[in-house]
Order: sequence, then C-alpha cells, then structure tokens
Amino acid sequence: MKKLGSQIIDFKRMIRQYEFFIEDLNDLKEIQSNINSDFSSAIAGLKRPDLFDSKVTSDAAEQANQAKDSEEEPERDPSFKKLFRKMVVKCHPDRLSPDTSDSERLRLKQLYESSIKANDDYNWALLITTAIKLEIELGEEYYDHVNELKHESDKVQKEIEGIQGSVAWTWYHASEEEKPKIMQQYVKHMEKSLGLDRKKVLILGVGHPRTGTGFTASILSSWGLRIGHEKLMEDGIVAWQHVIENGPWPWIKHTDKLKPEILIYNVRNPKDSIPSIVFTEDVRPESLKFRIRRGRVSRSSNPVEQAIHSILRWDELIIKMGPKFTYRVEDQAIDLFNFLKDKNLNVKWVSPQSVVNDRKHQGFESLKNELQSVSSELQKKMNAYCQKYGYDPVFLNVPEA
Repeated sequence: MKKLGSQIIDFKRMIRQYEFFIEDLNDLKEIQSNINSDFSSAIAGLKRPDLFDSKVTSDAAEQANQAKDSEEEPERDPSFKKLFRKMVVKCHPDRLSPDTSDSERLRLKQLYESSIKANDDYNWALLITTAIKLEIELGEEYYDHVNELKHESDKVQKEIEGIQGSVAWTWYHASEEEKPKIMQQYVKHMEKSLGLDRKKVLILGVGHPRTGTGFTASILSSWGLRIGHEKLMEDGIVAWQHVIENGPWPWIKHTDKLKPEILIYNVRNPKDSIPSIVFTEDVRPESLKFRIRRGRVSRSSNPVEQAIHSILRWDELIIKMGPKFTYRVEDQAIDLFNFLKDKNLNVKWVSPQSVVNDRKHQGFESLKNELQSVSSELQKKMNAYCQKYGYDPVFLNVPEA
C-alpha cells in the first residue's frame, strides 16, 4: 500500500508537469506564429529564392510526414483501450444530451478531440490528463505508467526547447545590431545545406595519392578537356586532396568547395601504389599529416600498414561522395573515354602515355618484411579491396585473425 501511495504521488507530479508543459507549449506556439511571420518577411527582403523556395520547405515537410507514417503502430495496452472507450462514450458529440449547454458542449468537444489525438499518437499522458478532466475514475493499474507520462512530458519539453532554440526565435529576440549577423549565419547554413556554397565544375577527379590522379588529369586533357592536376581549370580538376570537402588543401591554391557534374574515381593496383606511397608520398609530411588529421587515417609504425590504412580510408570517403565512374588506370582508360562520350562531352580519343608523374623508388618485393607484419584483419580488408576493383590479392594465405 505504501508503494501505491508513492506511485500516486509520482503520477500526480508527472500529470501536473505535463499539463504545465502543454500550456507553455501552446502559448509559445502562438508567439511563434507571430515570430515566424516577421522572420519570413525579413527572409523575403533578402531576395534569395534559391535558398528559401517554398517547394524546398514543402518537400521537407512531406518527407517528415512519410517518415512518421512509416513508423510501426505500437501495440495497444488493454488498459489504454479500455480507458479510451470510456472517454469516447462520455464526450462523443453524438452522445451528448440535448440539454447540454453550448459552453459544456464546446468543452466536451475539445476533450473528445484530445482523446482522439491521444489514441492516434498512443500518448499516455494526454489520454490520462483528458480522462481526469472528464472525471473518469482511474484504477490502480494506471499508476504503473509513470514512465510513459515522463516520456511524453520530456517530448513536449524538447518541442519547447526546439521552438526557443530556433533561428527565428533567436533572431526575433536579438538586438537590432545582432539581427543582421544572425541572418547572415542562417544564410550560410542554408547555402551549405543546399550545396550552394560550392563552385560548380564539370569534372572532379579523385583517388588516393600515387594511384593515378596525375595520369587521369593528363588523359582528360589529351582528349580535349581543360582539366588541371591539383589546379582548377575551366572544366575541372583532378586532385586527391578534394576527397576532403573543406580546404585549405596542400599544394592547391584555390579555396572553393566544388560541386561537380561528373565525379571520377581512379584506382591503381596496390602492388604498384603501396611501394610508391611508402617511398615517395608518405615521406612528404604535408601529405601524410593531411590524410591523418583531416581524413582520419589510422596511424601505424609499419609503413606498409600505414599505406594500406590510407588507401582503404580514402576509398571509404570517395564511395560516400558517390562517384559517377570508377576506372582502373592500368587498362580502363577506353572505358572512361566511352563514358565521357556517352555524356555528350566533346572528347577525341588519344592513346594515353604509359607513365605520368613518375617517381623512382624501390618495388613491391623490397617491402617483404613489412608486408609479413601487416595484421591479418588488414590483410583481409586489402584483399577485399583488390577483389572489388578487379586486382589480384596482395596477400596470399591470409591467417585467421
């Protein structure tokens, strides 16, 4: 009995808290309506339909509704159903006595609508709060639902925090001196969200350093496209650095984030790229530090392991970028050419040079000891990479991890 007494007290506290938050939310929504109107007028004054098109807003709202509709229907608690039926019987507009006054009829109609909403949303707090207002006696089993009441109360509180933390709310309550700054920050946020802060280019080529980005830039240029290697030209750029969205990038002068029409990904046989990375790329601090710090490449004291970590991480990042075409630099240049031709680009076939941006270094066999020291897990991942792009595996007889 003592436990029930504590449950009842907690129950009443949660109901009072929920009702307070609901009233506060309703008041804030009224204020928010006026604030949004003023904020919309300020936005209209910016004359930026590219940012604040009503279709963008409606599409976002439709997606949110679709997400909500796709949620699974919660399993109904028998006590929830029982209480809901009692409430509907008591306040359904068609069941009211003809003698019911207009004011009472209006009150019961509002409670009926709350009951329906509580049922549709499976909202325990709203259901019980409405039942109390209808003077329906609650059995002991309802006092076990304190956690559900707290959950609903927390949801309302988060909605309140969302309103008070919105850009419109912050802008409205700011001083006249601060308002332009807030609006400027909001514009930048919208530009970034819609990708309008990026410079449009025809082609962006990416890959890991020492895997053929220079080769790719060379063949694209030979086919008649104005493409630079680590240099932005009229038709675009090929640069491994642009796997990271925001500059500054090592050895690249421009600071534009790019929005390419065509994203090309070049890959190279790891048996050739690994020694080139170990002996000629990772010895350059600017390159290695950039990939570790900005690309979150894992560190390793084994230079071969370090190179593999970097190749796999760059592959992961590039795949997320969504390349339109991926090709092997050794034998798929013609496939790249045909792809560009199919895109109606004005290109003319010229056979590629066999070597571009060559750096003399020791070969794959010279790394025998380092290769043997690579962890079995990383060996498997490297072999999976090889299989994905059509290369022979780097590691044979891979031991179990």
